[in-house]
Amino acid sequence: MKKLFIVFLLIFLVHTGNAQDRKFHIFLCFGQSNMEGAARIEPQDTVNISERFRMMAAVDDASRGRVKGQWYKAIPPLCREKTGLTPVDYFGRTLLEVLPEDHTVGVINVSIGGCRIEAFMKDKIGEYAKTAPEWMIPMLKAYDNDPYKWLVELAAKAQKDGVISGILIHQGESNIGEEDWPLKIRSVYENLLKDLNLKAEDVPLIAGEVVNADRGGRSASMNLIIDKLPETIPTAHVVSSSCCTQFFDQIHFDAAGYRDIGRRYAAVMLPLMGYKAPVSRMYNLPVESPVIHRFGGGVTFNIRAPRAKSVLLSSQFLQENVSLTMNKEGIWSITQKVENPDIYPYNFIVDGVTVSDPSNTEIFPNEGFKASLLTIPDEKALYHVNDVPHGRVTWCTYKSDVLGTNRPLLVYTPAGYETGDKSYPVFYLISGTTDTEETWFKVGKVNTILDNLIARGQANPMIVVMPYGNMMNGTPMPSSLQAADMYRVFAKEMTECIMPFVEKEFRTLPERDNRAIAGFSRGGGQSLFTAFSNMDQFAWVCSYSAYLTPEVMDIYFPFFTKSPDDFNAKMKLMWFGVGSEDFLYQDVIKHQQYFDAKGIGYKKITTAGGHTWMNARYYLSTTLQLLFK
Repeated sequence: MKKLFIVFLLIFLVHTGNAQDRKFHIFLCFGQSNMEGAARIEPQDTVNISERFRMMAAVDDASRGRVKGQWYKAIPPLCREKTGLTPVDYFGRTLLEVLPEDHTVGVINVSIGGCRIEAFMKDKIGEYAKTAPEWMIPMLKAYDNDPYKWLVELAAKAQKDGVISGILIHQGESNIGEEDWPLKIRSVYENLLKDLNLKAEDVPLIAGEVVNADRGGRSASMNLIIDKLPETIPTAHVVSSSCCTQFFDQIHFDAAGYRDIGRRYAAVMLPLMGYKAPVSRMYNLPVESPVIHRFGGGVTFNIRAPRAKSVLLSSQFLQENVSLTMNKEGIWSITQKVENPDIYPYNFIVDGVTVSDPSNTEIFPNEGFKASLLTIPDEKALYHVNDVPHGRVTWCTYKSDVLGTNRPLLVYTPAGYETGDKSYPVFYLISGTTDTEETWFKVGKVNTILDNLIARGQANPMIVVMPYGNMMNGTPMPSSLQAADMYRVFAKEMTECIMPFVEKEFRTLPERDNRAIAGFSRGGGQSLFTAFSNMDQFAWVCSYSAYLTPEVMDIYFPFFTKSPDDFNAKMKLMWFGVGSEDFLYQDVIKHQQYFDAKGIGYKKITTAGGHTWMNARYYLSTTLQLLFK
């Protein structure tokens, strides 16, 4: 009896000596380039890695002294030599932030950039390897042209050391639109379970979404199929990629995106292991909009509205409103190509309600609804901030005796004004209907444009005064005689209140030759009326998408008929700009024809487009190069 007990004890000791470490959690990882790792490994990714985070070398890596099938500290790359950061890196790190100190995490990563899921299907890989593109051949060869078999052999070896606790996959970009993709994944999953003698309830499948639509992902439509995976595999779980940042190609995540989605893999896995996951960062991340893609001219617009039934995007770069699509996190998005660099107002229409972009701090100043602003960068554009001397914009308040109230005013002074004693000519720049005193600054970018033009020697240094054009007595249609009543009030406000304030507070050059006035839309009409009413005060006048009617001209300015030569001699510049699609185009042309009939000289330009601030900005850039010369 004693001998029999000793025999059983020896058998037990031998058995337990070779038993799996139940606290060594092993995860099989496979897929294509986003699992393989496409982002450059950064210094932060190679430090503070726990000794309890292990990786089994899937292939020999002589440069790092790694041998296939051996365990090493999980310092990236975790797939093969010359691969990059993957979701697996921060998946393992995050697990170990939560798991007890005596637990270890091991990962095995067998992935192939660009491969279809057929590369891991036992009955498909043979044929797939024969037809694989030339650039993929070395990667397939690294796994002896059978990555599935390779993964199983490594996993079987790893089972001697620990317990396979889950399977991670990131794949789908090469199988876009294939509704049977979940069935193919189930085939691979079930084969792994069978060949490694695993139970589905013990080994969940964790699949990650591809780069999301809210980041302009080119493969994002595949997420609709990936999200259905749990319907085919009850033990499958999907990791959202919403808001994970992407690489320039809009297919791969960047390093920050890999870190983020890796943590999300862990947040899904931990509860399945019986542990509470860290609070997901996903819901704390601000929705970024617009996301401007450097290549292809694409822009992704986003808005979080999980309860909305429909969301539209409206903008002046669009011919008509377009519909957004909602992802499973309640973020609506769309990616649009914007052909020409410029600054465009845009807004969303959520269930019929017009709203600005809550994620965009660039707002269009306006009396009513405030749209958001999209700036398409262009280093050659005059609105681009360059390394040149910059002027200053000052917010002012002046007392209006005409209107009986205090009024706002913005004043641009050129670089060097504060440190010098020089005086400058003044350009009065008037806002349009519903615009505010800030619009020429924040949308028109007059300060940046003038900084650049002055630095290039294409414009003379000047002071620019931007008053608020609303006279608080309504805005009659410019085609009506009543519009002249509003123009008269503005002209009085300009000459009796605004100009005296500016000439007292700033160093301005006197006399009409050193004063110009211009405006957009209503501001253009106000500028024309003010200049014509005060020929002794202004020698330069520009109209951007505006006009005065023949009736107003005949009633208020009969001298155009009596002495056109006198006007031509006095006015250094009268300039008109209008878009061929502007709703005021025909009226502007009639105004020009009026001057033609009277023999009045002027300059003009007709551009494409309509009554837009893109055109107004162009007119401004053009006329700034003509003033005070």
